[in-house]
Parts: sequence; C-alpha cells; structure tokens
Amino acid sequence: MKRFINLILICCLILGATTLASCNDKSTHGYTLGVWWWDNRLDDSYLEYAVDNDVDEIYYYTSTFSESNNEFIKKANNNKIDVYWLCGDYRWIEDYSSFQEKMNDFLNYQIQNTIGKFEGVHLDVEPHQHEEFDSRREELILLYIDFLNKTTNDYPQVHFDADIPFWLEDVVTYNGETKEAYKFVVDIVNRVFVMSYRDSAEQILNVGSAELEYANQNNKPVFLCVETGNEEDIVTFLEEGKKYMNEQIALLEELTNLKYNIAIHHIKTWRELKD
Repeated sequence: MKRFINLILICCLILGATTLASCNDKSTHGYTLGVWWWDNRLDDSYLEYAVDNDVDEIYYYTSTFSESNNEFIKKANNNKIDVYWLCGDYRWIEDYSSFQEKMNDFLNYQIQNTIGKFEGVHLDVEPHQHEEFDSRREELILLYIDFLNKTTNDYPQVHFDADIPFWLEDVVTYNGETKEAYKFVVDIVNRVFVMSYRDSAEQILNVGSAELEYANQNNKPVFLCVETGNEEDIVTFLEEGKKYMNEQIALLEELTNLKYNIAIHHIKTWRELKD
C-alpha cells in the first residue's frame, strides 16, 4: 500500500524538507503518525509542533487525572489528534493490583468527562527493565504475556496498545501454546508498537520485519517506531537530524509492501532535532 504520492515525495526530497509536514499531508500519507508525550508540563508550542507535522495520535503520560489533562485532550481533538493515556511500570507484571488502582483512576476519569476523553491506554510495560531479567528471562516474559492477557480480559471495553522491543522473539509456552513471545502480544492487544529503534530504513525493517509480517498476517495494526533521544548512535536519529530521518521514513514505503504505521519517540527530542 503506497503511503505517499510519488511526485510529492520526490519534490520534498529535492527541496530538502525539514519536517514531516512538508512530505506527509494527512490527505496523502497512508499511515497513522503517532508520538510519545512523556512530559505533561510542556507548553502549547509542542502541540502546535505536532499539528504542524501532521501528527494523528499522541501517547500522553500522566500519573494523575486532572482538568489540565482534559484541556490538553480537547485542544488536541480540536486539531484532529487523538490522545491515548501513556502509562507503564515493569513492576505491574508482578503486582497486578497496582495496575488495577491506576486503571480505576483512568476509568473514573473517562466516566466523569463527556468530552476530552482518552481514546485508550498505551502500555509501555517493559519486563527487561526488571533487575532480575537476565536470570529470570523466560519467567518474566511469561508474566508479561499473562499481564497483558489479564488486562484485556478484565477491561474488554478499553482499547490497549503495547510497546515491545524488536528482540522479543524468545520461544515460550503460554496456556498450552508454544510460539515466539511477540506473537502472543500481537494476538492479545489491539495494536502493537515495535521499538524498531535504528537510524536507517533498512535497519528499521530488518529488526522489525518478523513482527510486521505476523501483524499483517493477523490483520493487526502495527507501528514501526523511531528514536530521537540521546541514545547510542545506531539507535537514534539524534546525530543525523530531521531531514535525514524524514527521508528514511519516506524510504520505508519503497522497501516493503506490508502495512505499517509510524510512531516517534518522543515529542520533546523530536522537536529539538537539528534540521
């Protein structure tokens, strides 16, 4: 499925476009563009940046639900941007009750607001952050899968996304079925976000290809994700800058016919990238 009109793409590359807005008009790109929003203290200029760059979705972190959250969502919605509640704590896989407390707050917020609601929950629960992951790898991966399964069963009315590392390919047995761990995640949640953090289109597809193919086979929306923060050079576009990142995102459509979306980590560092 083509995601750009070729003529527009060629023109953008020739002109050296420095923002996604220059290449990706919402009427022409065929994927959803999302961005993580980890700091809820950012001013409205960051939302303006998201609007200018044709962002479709924001994954918005908050630990408490307040009027300011509601105002932000309404502003985003007025600009045709959906907002999902971004949350995550690796300890939830062993302490489900703590997650339930947070979900109760979320559901109360949703009930109390007729407008300015979240579209769903974006889970950034990463079992590899556990200090004992190396020695308990299989156990913790299975606990993670079980956490997602319980979550979607307990809250069937809620849309759930899940972030996963591209290397979550351990073969495990869960509920009598044996397959790669990422396949269980794709099966369970509404959408999967592959943290395919590499700084070229070829490598993004290389590390995310298995998840991309499986999600397509099962008709599940999948996001290929890029990093803009201060990480190892191979992981992030920090050193290369916006123009190069945009070119690599544009190049993805030439390298695969599979359906995918794009998510950028995260709004603050993306905006601060050099042109």
